[in-house]
Amino acid sequence: MNDEREENSPYAAPELARAFEQSQIGKFHTKGGTGFAAEDANTFADRIRLRDVEITGTSNETNGADRIVDNVPIQTKYFSSPAETVAAAFDSGTGQYRYQTQVLEVPRDQYDECVRIMEEKIRQGKVPGFVDPKDAERLVSKGDVTYRQARNIARAGNIDSLLFDVKTQSITTAYVFAVSFAVYFAQRKWRGETTDDAIAGALQSAIVTGGTTLATGVIAAQVLRTRAAAMGVVAARSGVKALGSTAIGRQAVERLAHASLGKAVYGAAAINHVAKLLRSNVITSTIATVVISTPDFCRAAVSNSISWAQFGKNFAVNAGGVAGGVGGWMGGAAAGAAAGSFFPVVGTAVGAAVGGIIGAFGGGWLGTTTVKGVMDALVEDDAQRMIALLQVALEELAMDFLLSEQEVDALGESVRAAVDGQWLRSMYQAGCGNGHDAERQIFAYDAFEEACLVIARKRRPISLPPPEVVTGHIDKLAASLPMNADIDALIADITPWPSD
Repeated sequence: MNDEREENSPYAAPELARAFEQSQIGKFHTKGGTGFAAEDANTFADRIRLRDVEITGTSNETNGADRIVDNVPIQTKYFSSPAETVAAAFDSGTGQYRYQTQVLEVPRDQYDECVRIMEEKIRQGKVPGFVDPKDAERLVSKGDVTYRQARNIARAGNIDSLLFDVKTQSITTAYVFAVSFAVYFAQRKWRGETTDDAIAGALQSAIVTGGTTLATGVIAAQVLRTRAAAMGVVAARSGVKALGSTAIGRQAVERLAHASLGKAVYGAAAINHVAKLLRSNVITSTIATVVISTPDFCRAAVSNSISWAQFGKNFAVNAGGVAGGVGGWMGGAAAGAAAGSFFPVVGTAVGAAVGGIIGAFGGGWLGTTTVKGVMDALVEDDAQRMIALLQVALEELAMDFLLSEQEVDALGESVRAAVDGQWLRSMYQAGCGNGHDAERQIFAYDAFEEACLVIARKRRPISLPPPEVVTGHIDKLAASLPMNADIDALIADITPWPSD
């Protein structure tokens, strides 16, 4: 029933897409995908340990560090053997270590052998600035994952990649949960709910939102590892390029890239990032709509508790809300980043975050409302049909049990306490055997017949008056009638029946 759809936070899909584009998951399918996956896995481990991490490898600076952890520059190398891993850090022409003061991060399972090889390189004088072989232990760092784990993380459809996605998407899910709880709580308070009721309701809604966000994030991450997802960037880039060909469009693209990355980028870099962001938003939005609509699909296909028309309507409304959230987030984040740049206290990052949240929820509401308005004109909700049938059943009960006005009010309380989306779905399901609304009406009648019996049992017992009392009232009634009139006169006044 459309009155009790699963909670859908319009903020989830765009926030997931933004988080994806701050990782290197789009490169996992490439030849060096294992190395990129290792960088992301080890970066995640550092952040979980609350280390200060700065990603620097995306700048593509020659021999630049992949990241800086607690002010220590890190260079990550992951190859199938320790010899290949260490060799990748040395110049093929000169044989010298290419990364100077950077620490070499290697696969967890290759660490001991890599240290031994680095000791030999130091003895050979191929590591500038190091003369003591024992310094190899300081120069080589043990990665958080093995080579095999990194290779699996780079691929879709295996335990290692799924576990990694669950862990990483849990971070985004927690963020979406917190934001959604705050918004849902505010909405309930504005509707006049008590604080306790608002907290309980907001928690329940945010938990559902968190679950759908986690499922969406894991599925989307698996899809983004494929080459097919990479093709989406090519398609999106042409559209973004066309938008950036004008002064206003170029400014919009650069602001959106700034809001997403948290730092200013221009020209081709901005276009490329926004293209990937659009690709990821399409994927997360599509998957989010499917995940949100899956319970309704099961109700229509398995339990027959909603109609296919209702499923289609709910699906369209869900899609409208998700799409509106994405559009709202993009516009709000770009506008927030632009506004924040004018206020040093606020800043671009805060402005983009706040603007994105406001835009996502505002756009989601607008998208949902617009699509629902259109669909309401085309498709009648199952809930409306069931309520109409319920009304007929309640009228029959009131007549059969001779309910008074006060007793009808009491029955109404029982109805309000029992009827919700799940109850209406059960009522709809009751008529699916033969497709007749009569069965659904009987379901409703039977459901509240016991409540009517309870009400009837509370009536005060009534005893008939003695016969002599009734006879006395009859005599009084007879005396009040014009029985003493002249019967003959009355008869004479009657017009005779006309004769033939």
